[in-house]
Amino acid sequence: MSQMLKTIRDTAAQAFEAQGLPTTRDEDWKYTDLSRVSALLGEQWWQPVEKSAMETAGFAIPDLDAYTLLFVNGHFDAEASELPEAISITSLAALIQDEPEKAVELIEYQADAPLSSGVVAANSALATDGACICVPDNLKLDKPLYIQHLNSGGTTHMRTGISMGKCSEIQIIEHFSGDHSEAGLTNMVTAIRLQDGSSCEHYRLQMEAAKQCHLGRLEISQQRDSSYTLHATELGGMLSRVDVVSRLQEQGASCELNGLFVASNRQHIDHHTRIDHNAPHCVSRENYRSVLDGRSHGVFNGKIVVAEGAVKTDSAQSNANLLLSKHAEIDTKPELEIFNDNVKCAHGVTVGQLDKNQLFYLKTRGISEEEAKQMLTFAFADEILAKMSNPSVRRYVEQAAFAKLPNIADLEGLLA
Repeated sequence: MSQMLKTIRDTAAQAFEAQGLPTTRDEDWKYTDLSRVSALLGEQWWQPVEKSAMETAGFAIPDLDAYTLLFVNGHFDAEASELPEAISITSLAALIQDEPEKAVELIEYQADAPLSSGVVAANSALATDGACICVPDNLKLDKPLYIQHLNSGGTTHMRTGISMGKCSEIQIIEHFSGDHSEAGLTNMVTAIRLQDGSSCEHYRLQMEAAKQCHLGRLEISQQRDSSYTLHATELGGMLSRVDVVSRLQEQGASCELNGLFVASNRQHIDHHTRIDHNAPHCVSRENYRSVLDGRSHGVFNGKIVVAEGAVKTDSAQSNANLLLSKHAEIDTKPELEIFNDNVKCAHGVTVGQLDKNQLFYLKTRGISEEEAKQMLTFAFADEILAKMSNPSVRRYVEQAAFAKLPNIADLEGLLA
């Protein structure tokens, strides 16, 4: 390990030791109690699991034609992966071993970054694997890049960096899943940099096992006329928190964040987002929706910051929440910070249950009350899913999301 890499690791480890896990006394973590992590995994919760094998069949998205990067329990499986020749992909583990100077920038910890925490510091100090992906200028990848993360319990720290060359185009699918009864923690950081004119459509699918906790961070930096679209779905795990920080650095950049939570039982799902408009003539759209059943708890905090000089900013944010149970709970907080005039910004939030008038209308058309509830729930969530351009991913997410709701068999036709 190079001295520079060791210094970064040591600095992050010291920050983690000083900060530890965020607590509910921290404003950004007011509604998310991470003491459940240490209660599940013990006092040494941050210690990563050793490299181990697991059965990987049956977890991939059906009928998806894509290049594949497979990570099993936090370690890259080269034999089971199919890498494209047109772009450069190196595992973080290989970089640390063979080219540590190139790993420095990927795992560097910035204590003053928005929404930074001890969790991110732990990731910088302990990340053992991930990927460094470089897309050359003017390349449009012919198939999606499918990054599949499978785990069977325990703690994993991973970090991935994606660099988009000028006028390049790529579709990325990050998929987190597992089917086990062990307690575990996934700590994942993904950083994406888009150069002038590049375009990225990014699917982030969290479908972890019932006792898995998921702590994620997504950082996006955009240059002139670049375009980024996120489809974030949260379906699995017992506790999930993802921070999304997007920076529109040069004029003409555009960003769209779409999110869907479907939670039941006692699941806890939290998304904090921040979009920084740091240049004029940039556009952002944000639309998050949650469907909460049982005693589940959702948290959404969306912040848009328009910097001084970022004139002609066009930004809109929406958060809609559907509570299917009287015990389900949502804490939502949309925010705007605007430091100049001549901008167009809007935000809004709704929280409610199924509309009784709409239910009545469907029942008068011969539809049972249960079927009517399912149809309205499907229509509510499908506004987000309809934005997905990849039909295989959309179909897979629809089936997984609505399988969590009762009596979904009655709506087989809608999911076909």
